[in-house]
Amino acid sequence: MAGGGNLSEELHVPADASALTAAWLTEALRPAHPEARAVTAVRAEPLGAGYGLLGALRRLHLRWERRGGGPVTLVAKLAAPGPHSRAVAAALGMYRNEVRFHQHLGAATPLAVRCHHAGFDEATGDFVLLLDDMGGADASDQIQGCPPERAEAVVLALADHHAASWDEAGLSGHRWLRRIDDPTLVAPVIAAFAATWPAVRERAGDGLPPEVRALGDRFPRLLPALVAELAEPPLTLAHGDCRLDNMFFGPGDQVTLCDWQLADRSRGARDLGYFLSQSLTAEDRARLERPLIACYCARLATHGIAYDRDRAWQDYRVAALFAFLYPVVAGAGLDLDERSDRLTQVILERCAAALVDLGCEGWR
Repeated sequence: MAGGGNLSEELHVPADASALTAAWLTEALRPAHPEARAVTAVRAEPLGAGYGLLGALRRLHLRWERRGGGPVTLVAKLAAPGPHSRAVAAALGMYRNEVRFHQHLGAATPLAVRCHHAGFDEATGDFVLLLDDMGGADASDQIQGCPPERAEAVVLALADHHAASWDEAGLSGHRWLRRIDDPTLVAPVIAAFAATWPAVRERAGDGLPPEVRALGDRFPRLLPALVAELAEPPLTLAHGDCRLDNMFFGPGDQVTLCDWQLADRSRGARDLGYFLSQSLTAEDRARLERPLIACYCARLATHGIAYDRDRAWQDYRVAALFAFLYPVVAGAGLDLDERSDRLTQVILERCAAALVDLGCEGWR
């Protein structure tokens, strides 16, 4: 992990932002910034209301004993305060997973936001990340939809990212990184969808096409076969929550991704299917999905990786169908504010349109 950082045995994990004191931050950041000596003052402000669905974010303004020795601002990510969101995160092991990603793989993952400290408390389920403040980077609003030129930049960045660990290159020593078909992941996902689908179905009513309502009714039975396909080699390091609200854009539309809570070993199309089906407007997705998948395959080829376009298209359809679980579980299983509630409605509508366009109602 960039800058060190350990599990909670060495430094306690704050339960909420009030515990992010100057003394605690000094201990947490010392391995990454020994030259700065100590944090002498800290001011925290809420950040990202309506954007982070399963975590609480604070921007930290830091004063150091030695000026210029450490970052002036950082972003702290903590466990969500709402009980429903925390229950979903705990069931899927999301907080532990994100901490381990940053401890073991984050520093070697150019697509990831830099992490200065990561900790997880097994007893309480609390976690903390201290991340680079990306406030100076550009971002797009997922509700508005990803601009087409940025969609291409994301697809190219994903191809480069997936190529780096294609066929599990560099992942063999990370047994904590689950495959997408791991029973400890699949069972709670099925349970979460089954618990939330009735409320989402009732709320959406006739706004959902009949074939999508039928898909939802049998979706828990489809999930084992869906994840089995996405777990067929070659596998790679998938982000797992590849959506526009989790992306920052630098010069030349350089892409950086946060929120690695659902990182796993799966086919790269897992990220493509989720991103294209729910972060682009339905019209842009229908117009651009085939060219963008061809672009993804061509970029992989520059890394010496042959990925048949017909297989890529099939994997993309499976991934788009698998991604149906995101708006359903989020829409009725999390503690949502006004903006995030609107987001779940928008991505459900986009997902439904994609499932119809891609003919997923006939899948098995």
